[in-house]
Amino acid sequence: MSTPHQNSDTHRDYTRDPAPPGGQLSWESTVTAPTEFVPYTYTEAEVRRITGRRRLSVASVVCGFIGLALGVLGVFGLPVALVAIVLALIARTTEHRARALWSSGLASGIVGILLAAGWFVYISQTVLPLLEADR
Repeated sequence: MSTPHQNSDTHRDYTRDPAPPGGQLSWESTVTAPTEFVPYTYTEAEVRRITGRRRLSVASVVCGFIGLALGVLGVFGLPVALVAIVLALIARTTEHRARALWSSGLASGIVGILLAAGWFVYISQTVLPLLEADR
């Protein structure tokens, strides 16, 4: 049994012939495949462009945590939490490398909205009937 591609027409020998005695190699024999990995070096403009794409995500996280903190205190965090969600959804499409940031901004914004909704339910079910009973 033969090994695969042993007698195939597509098998090519990528080694070059030895140099002729006393002469130089022809140009065709010096063209070979790259033998080592050369890492890509980023320019300063590319580094600034890549790292500068986290502004919306950071703003989403900040607004989300402010909305969360204000949501614990009352319904005041609702607008800020909505802003956090909008910023996180925009950052999701534009800032692919900042996934952890915009996802935490989205999560904290959603929790802030849920806290505000809880306050609305609490006020409408508990506080308003107490105020109407006093009349």
